[in-house]
Amino acid sequence: VSAALARRDRRGAARITGSALRITALLAFPMGVGLFVLGEPIMALIFPSLTSQLAGPLLSTLGLATVFVCMMLVCNSVLQSHGILHLPIFTMLVGGIVMVIFDFVMVGIPSVNIFGSPIGTCVCYGITCILDMLIVKRVVPKCPSFLKLFAKPVLASVVMGAAAWGSYGLLFRVTHSNALSTLAAVLLAVVVYAVMVVALRILTRDDLSLMPKGDKIARLLHIN
Repeated sequence: VSAALARRDRRGAARITGSALRITALLAFPMGVGLFVLGEPIMALIFPSLTSQLAGPLLSTLGLATVFVCMMLVCNSVLQSHGILHLPIFTMLVGGIVMVIFDFVMVGIPSVNIFGSPIGTCVCYGITCILDMLIVKRVVPKCPSFLKLFAKPVLASVVMGAAAWGSYGLLFRVTHSNALSTLAAVLLAVVVYAVMVVALRILTRDDLSLMPKGDKIARLLHIN
């Protein structure tokens, strides 16, 4: 983006910004959805000694927070490339203040307790991410529509999440093995998501040009 702006190529900067946000969404959305739907099985698989019924929901909530963290970091980089250095600090400060207040109130409620902390984290980064995206939309000329950028990745992630959740439940009923069911659900989720990305034509050649071996991948997938 900085290189495009140095050439006074604002259209190119906007195109690269859109590609960067879409690629980040392609990676972050399935990660967040996967952790959300399989939080408890994953915790039981990695930490058998923990109470997965307690730790699982915490991981699921933090999984959603990771989506906002990833998008926020890319938005901050875009703003910095445009010479906007102070606003990302301000938005992070706003989110941090909200998180402190939210945690103080929610964790103090006995019925909520520790579950309030990851929710506060999710709220913090959600607010920060939304503010950053609004600023990006305002300062980047010809910024692509966020609806067009994120609609297909969201759809693919939801389908993937449903496949992972359904397959885990079915396999666990048959095998009664959490490890086997979790690993099989994750593998199926990867396959389903890859198929959805190709079927929905989410990636463009411009997107792939930002990746290593992107041109070869574009030719392999017949993406123009």
